[in-house]
Amino acid sequence: MRPFQIIVLAIFVIAAIGGLVAFSLFKGKNAIPGGPAILEVWGSFPAQAFSFATSDLSGDEFKLTYSEIPKERFEQTLIEALASGKGPDAIILPSDLVVRHADKLVGVPPASLSERQFKETFAEAGEAFWTSIGALAIPLAIDPLVLYANRDWLSAGGVARVPRYWDEVITATPRVVVKNRLGQIQTAAVSLGEYRNITNAKETLSALFFQSGGNIVSQSATGGYAMSFDDFGNAGSALNFYTEFANPVKSLYSWNRGLPQSQQMFTNGDLAMYFGLASEYTLLREKNPHLNMTVAPFPQTRDAKLVVTFGRSWGLAALKTSKNPSGALRLAFAMVDTNRLSRLNSSLGTVAPLRGVLSQKQESAAQAVFYESALQSRAFLDPNPTASAQLFQSVVEDITSGKGQVSSGVGDLRSGLEKLLR
Repeated sequence: MRPFQIIVLAIFVIAAIGGLVAFSLFKGKNAIPGGPAILEVWGSFPAQAFSFATSDLSGDEFKLTYSEIPKERFEQTLIEALASGKGPDAIILPSDLVVRHADKLVGVPPASLSERQFKETFAEAGEAFWTSIGALAIPLAIDPLVLYANRDWLSAGGVARVPRYWDEVITATPRVVVKNRLGQIQTAAVSLGEYRNITNAKETLSALFFQSGGNIVSQSATGGYAMSFDDFGNAGSALNFYTEFANPVKSLYSWNRGLPQSQQMFTNGDLAMYFGLASEYTLLREKNPHLNMTVAPFPQTRDAKLVVTFGRSWGLAALKTSKNPSGALRLAFAMVDTNRLSRLNSSLGTVAPLRGVLSQKQESAAQAVFYESALQSRAFLDPNPTASAQLFQSVVEDITSGKGQVSSGVGDLRSGLEKLLR
């Protein structure tokens, strides 16, 4: 038996023992002694993917009803349902909604799943679900931010390999960007600089802030959440670096607000380097099967001790309003199975969060990058995804339009996020 399987098995055993005590308080209306746990689960994952992942769960253990809710309507639908007393038993919770909805979740206490067990089993991006009072959700998937590159444009610019470090991106940019005689960008080098027309702009900025040494938002010792955006110098350097690619007087100028969306630019063959999520791989291929595309890890600072990228994660969480919270938690633990997680993540184009799986060698070059990147991923504990996106956009566009400075932009980010955390 492999080490990670032993760890997972230990989790099941401890959870089962601890469950006799911790879950004995939960007397669900649908929790029939000796019968299956009747559960309603909501999430934004496609219903087909969830059904495929849970296809081998015994009908003697669970009777599941899954509702697929579009991600743009998921949070509001959940809030309205809970307000009317009609919510589900469990949800597939994205990491960027943990801060807003932590108080609605039934945590797995450390006595049943210790911090050491959690962190030895799941990759760091899954730690968005860990708090001082235990696990708020059991991680199911990670979607890391990576670099997609057009090999033809890199070769045309004399760039021998896909940049792995930011100094290589800086060198490659003026070689790759193509402008007409009026100085207008025809082929962009890299999707950096602006916000509104850069797909994954907040994710990219978050990765840069992580690389500068900050978590942006962290869990406090009391179990809540607080700003950790303390190093203004490093954060300012990251923000300055990002926006320089939209400055027409700089040698790095490769982007402006008038260009199409970066994902569209890339699939059209008009962008050399695009920062996208692992789950976009199939879509990019489908949009342009003839694109000479390759995948590489998100670039890092050369010789940096910290190697990190952004990663979105999802976990299965039991709601306090559930009719059967103990059954919902049993389902969460049942999902920690290599075959179930493999089926789920292969359907989604994401990566299983188990460290033991991520350490395995992958034959596919793209999958090797995705697995490596998942291990390096860190989630942004977003206090309010919609409002923070508006905040990030305002700060970036104030700088690129000349209305604001980098120093004031970092201060605006900090104060804006602090307000959202209140």
